[in-house]
Amino acid sequence: MGNSSQMVRNLVDDAQTFAEIAPVLPNGGYSDQPALSIVNDTMTAMLAGTPDGEPFNWKFNRILVPPFYINSYQQDYFIPGLVNLGWLEGCTAVYQNITTFPKIIVPIEVKRDVLEVSTQMSTSRVCKICWMQNDTMQCGVWGQSQIASLTGCPNPGAGVVYTSPVGLTTTPINPITCVIDAVGNLWVVTTYGTCGSTNPFVTGQGNGYTLTPIFPTLANRNVITTTVTDGSVIWTAINPKGQGLRINPAPPQTGPMWRILPVAQARVPLFTKMSQYLDPIPDDYYTYFKQGFFAQCFRRSPDVKVRNKFKDEWAMWLKACDNAVRKGSSEQDDWGFYPNTASVMDTGYGMNPVNPAYPYGGWGY
Repeated sequence: MGNSSQMVRNLVDDAQTFAEIAPVLPNGGYSDQPALSIVNDTMTAMLAGTPDGEPFNWKFNRILVPPFYINSYQQDYFIPGLVNLGWLEGCTAVYQNITTFPKIIVPIEVKRDVLEVSTQMSTSRVCKICWMQNDTMQCGVWGQSQIASLTGCPNPGAGVVYTSPVGLTTTPINPITCVIDAVGNLWVVTTYGTCGSTNPFVTGQGNGYTLTPIFPTLANRNVITTTVTDGSVIWTAINPKGQGLRINPAPPQTGPMWRILPVAQARVPLFTKMSQYLDPIPDDYYTYFKQGFFAQCFRRSPDVKVRNKFKDEWAMWLKACDNAVRKGSSEQDDWGFYPNTASVMDTGYGMNPVNPAYPYGGWGY
C-alpha cells in the first residue's frame, strides 16, 4: 500500500479549474503531456532538493538498504535488487563478534566518494561509506589468480570455498563476492558453498547458460533475477546501473564480524500514466506538492504575462517546501557536537582507535 490516495488525474482536474492554467494542460485526446512532464519536474524538485541544491531528506521517502556483512579485504559490495537508491542518509555497523547483549552499534560516516585503499587503518576516527554505480566498482574474475587481480582480493575458482558469515563471530577468509564475467555481466554470491570445477559463466557449459541475464530495473523491480549454479555456490545477476556500496577502510582478512546497515532516500519515481498515484507523497503533504505543480504550469503557459508569474509562484512553492520540512522536523535531532570530557579544551585521543582489530569502531556508545 502506498502513501498517496491521490492520482495524477486528480491533480490535473484541480489545476484545470484555474483559467490561467487550464490552457497548458491536456483536455481529452491521445496525449497526457505536458501534465506528466510537469508532475515529474515537480516530484524531482521536491524529492531531490531545491534549485539551490538543498536536499530534502523526507522521512516518507526513506528506505532501508539491505544490510550486508563485511568480507575479507573487500571494500565494494553488490546488493542484489538494489536499483532505487537515490542518496545515503546515514549508516550504522553492528558488532557481531560478541555473544552478549546488547550488541555494540556504531555510526559510519556517509561520504559522496570513498577511495580505494589497501590499509585496514582509517585516516579518521570514524569509518566511511558511499554508494556507487555497480559498473564502476571493484570486481573479481572467476579463475583469475590473486596476483593478477586488480582488487588484490582472492578470486573464486575451481574448488574455492565460500563460508557463510551468518551466525559467525569472526569474519571467515573468503574470496571476493562480486565478479564480472567475460562479456561484462556482473554477479554476486547469494548462496555460499564450494565452487565447481569449471567457469559457470562460459556459454555452453553444463547448465547451458546463454550470458543474457535478467535483473531488476527501476521501472520493473519485480522480475525473476537470473541465477547461475557454480558447484554449491549460487551467483545472482546484478544490474550494472544499479547501486552498490563501498566502505573504508578495507576489512582485515579475518577479525571481528560487522554487519553494515545503511539508510537512504529513494530515487525519484517516473510518472508515465495519469492513473498513477502520487507516491511517495503522503496525503498530508499533497497541498505542498500541488502548489509546486501549479507553479510549473505557469512556466509552460503560452501567454507571456501568465508565464512571467512563474518566478513568484515558484518562490511561494519553495516557501511551502520549507514549511513542509518544518512540519516534518518537529522533533530534535539525536546527533550533535558535545564535549567528550569535562573540559572543552581537551586534546582528545592520542591514538587512532580504528584499526584492523577494531575496524568499524570509533565514536562513543
